[in-house]
Amino acid sequence: MADFVECTTYQEINLDENPVVVPRCGHVITVSSLDGHMAMSKFYRMSDDGNIHGVISSLEPFSVEDLKACPICRYPLRNIHRYNRIVKRGLIGEATKRFIVWANASFIPLEEQLNTQEVALSTTKASLGRSSSQSLESDDPNIIELSQSRATQIRKFSELAGLRPRYAEALIVRSHVQRFLRKVKEAEQPYGKVYRMVQDVRRATGEVVDFAAEGNILRVRERLLASALLLRCDLMLLSDFVKAYHDLSGQNSSRYRWPKGKLTMNLTQNRKDCQDLAADAALQGQPMQEIEARVYFARFVTLERAAADASTTKVQKLVELAREQLQTAKTLCSRSPNTKTMLKEVEAVEKELRESTFYTAITNDEKRAVYAAMKADFGGTGHWYYCREGHLFTVGECGMPMQTSVCPQCGAPVGGSHHQAVEGVRPARDMDEQFGRLGI
Repeated sequence: MADFVECTTYQEINLDENPVVVPRCGHVITVSSLDGHMAMSKFYRMSDDGNIHGVISSLEPFSVEDLKACPICRYPLRNIHRYNRIVKRGLIGEATKRFIVWANASFIPLEEQLNTQEVALSTTKASLGRSSSQSLESDDPNIIELSQSRATQIRKFSELAGLRPRYAEALIVRSHVQRFLRKVKEAEQPYGKVYRMVQDVRRATGEVVDFAAEGNILRVRERLLASALLLRCDLMLLSDFVKAYHDLSGQNSSRYRWPKGKLTMNLTQNRKDCQDLAADAALQGQPMQEIEARVYFARFVTLERAAADASTTKVQKLVELAREQLQTAKTLCSRSPNTKTMLKEVEAVEKELRESTFYTAITNDEKRAVYAAMKADFGGTGHWYYCREGHLFTVGECGMPMQTSVCPQCGAPVGGSHHQAVEGVRPARDMDEQFGRLGI
């Protein structure tokens, strides 16, 4: 049978009226049958006679749920020019799903490693190591300045010989976070790579076409998570050094002389990085990362104040800016149950600003519970769903919705009751399969 609509064989078909396609598997199938099989009307504006009149550009993420195969023998239909757009869209969708699985499975161990380093640094007292005979004296013994980029600041104090052993493992974790951040940037994602290649070809040929990257396919959440994690790591290292500097002042060992100069910090770039992340997270509808960025802004201010005269106009202005950031963060915390886990941390930093203290490790048990839940989700428990805007979420236990909530990314209703999902929510069976094969 060649026509699955009219149930006719090849001998009964008028090829002038209903042409056929012969895939690589060798089966003869009418164009009208394959068009229906490939859901052409979902991707193109079609006329009644099967002609294509335009492309439907506003497609939801992962709209190609399965890569279609020959309806007779299941041989992949990947080399037929008429269906190239659908096939390629499906391939990009499959690659993006694999990217989501990998990114989330990679992020959780990094967060756990950073948590381990935070506990280790907060529970051990800094002391002068014995790794070499290098002195801790700086070029200018009267001043020790930490400024410019975050990487420059960390490199400057982590290279001090007496403290190298203390930060060795933490710096390894930082390098892993940096590497992860590079890999999850939009340009490195499957769709981003295709977008960049197409743009390169069009620039080379001089073709000017409006080809905008589709933000609903490019994954920004993973980059925001990684950016916030790197800020947290840098804050941990910098705050521990400031504490070590105050604790070790005036101490010397048989090999090292602790610097006698005054510690000064200009964390303008740190604060700008926090503001950029907060603005980006707000634009992308990621309130959790926006709150984190605003909290880190305030923490950097408390550090900068610790190495300056608190009565100066500059410091007072910074403290006011920090309070504004925290007030915005508190407002965001009150808008969603998912962001209330950050309220404890916001209030702790407010206390630091009031009492003129600088960063101390705060155990956010609620936030760590969220990460623990993420770990369980990515380990294959429960079932995955898409909200009405295409964002992923999971339902634990039996995997069927029993209570309603809101999407942490867009605020749309998610979940349901009595095993019935709310309107707009659909099962993400493809993601269930991907995470099930992951085996973590």
